[in-house]
Amino acid sequence: MTGTMRVFNSKLRGLSAFSGDRMLDVGCGCGDFTRVFGAGFGKVWGIDIHEPFLERFRAAVRDEPRFTILNMSGSEMSFPNDYFDSIITIETLEHIPDLAGAAREIVRVLRPCGELLITVPNRWFPSENHGMKIGSWVCGRVPLLTYWPWLHSRLALARVFTVRDLDSLFVTKGLKRCAVDYAWPTFEHGGNPLQRFLKPLFGLMRKLENSPLRMFGTSVIVKYVKPGPLSADGT
Repeated sequence: MTGTMRVFNSKLRGLSAFSGDRMLDVGCGCGDFTRVFGAGFGKVWGIDIHEPFLERFRAAVRDEPRFTILNMSGSEMSFPNDYFDSIITIETLEHIPDLAGAAREIVRVLRPCGELLITVPNRWFPSENHGMKIGSWVCGRVPLLTYWPWLHSRLALARVFTVRDLDSLFVTKGLKRCAVDYAWPTFEHGGNPLQRFLKPLFGLMRKLENSPLRMFGTSVIVKYVKPGPLSADGT
């Protein structure tokens, strides 16, 4: 398990038991996180629109029939209403063109008392890590661009979010926010020639996640629950 996966695994398992009948991963990619967090579910669905990633995922779980992997947009799902016990979407919402549509669909297919766990890029992190585009010119990480929302929305290659932004998508549609956490850099992503020099700071980043500076991390992590009748265990 990579450092990034260890960090997200620790953070998200602190918010959820990850067990039940059905789990959905919106933006599953090649399924690395789907398999980790879906281990405690009877059936697991992963959806994405990038077929090469889905092919890798299908190959990895070809002998595990509890996995269903579909080429499907998060904003146009074909699942029944109130279907999933748990939905995860890890570093995906920033890329979905119809974000409002995806939020509506996620809320629709989440069952009452079900949970939604999200990680997205944090607006308060002092760098745009997806890069930006001006005309035909594209560049990588851009310091401080996230602090200029009007400029970021025009130039950046992906969205960034605050907790308030996420609440405007999901609380307004009936979900209840239950927890917030933050993840700081793991220095494992490509495109930065300084990564190998920054890697020794991995431990310091974990300490910052538990400090008053935690809200300036690279990712914001939020858990929502869909209100409904109490389950058998009282949750």
